[in-house]
Amino acid sequence: MVRLLNASVDKILSVLAASAMVGMMLHVMLHATLRSAFDTPLYGANEIITYWYLPAIVLLGIPAAQVKNQHISVSLLVGTLDQKIQAIFYVFAYLLGAVVSVGFAWFGFQRAKDNMAIRSTAGVTDIVTWPVYFLVPLIFSILAILYIVEILATVRAGAARLDERIQEED
Repeated sequence: MVRLLNASVDKILSVLAASAMVGMMLHVMLHATLRSAFDTPLYGANEIITYWYLPAIVLLGIPAAQVKNQHISVSLLVGTLDQKIQAIFYVFAYLLGAVVSVGFAWFGFQRAKDNMAIRSTAGVTDIVTWPVYFLVPLIFSILAILYIVEILATVRAGAARLDERIQEED
């Protein structure tokens, strides 16, 4: 179940991040070509890249790193401990990650609502930026769910090992 969820989330995040990256590259190339060849740059290209493409690419990478287990870890310390103690450390770390993610999602949602209320734009241009702010609560909510799934998987794996030990003793 966890692998299926992780594979699905990984695929979706990869497609979205790759689409944003390709879109940004095409936008930059078109902007540079028009500016150099025809002295007619695309209006607001820098703002669109800064306020739309880059946040999407960066934010999509956060849960993708969790799905692929590529966040920073302290395996040197935890790897030397007993499996039960390792599970406790992992559950604590996942719980802390979930709580922090929920906090970022909550405060990000408040900020997104504020920007929506004032119809936030990109600096001196009239390019709308407020919808991008809703990526923060969305991404961190997904990350919190991934952490909770990891907690459940770790607890379930520990319970399965306990059941094996009990059956071996019988």
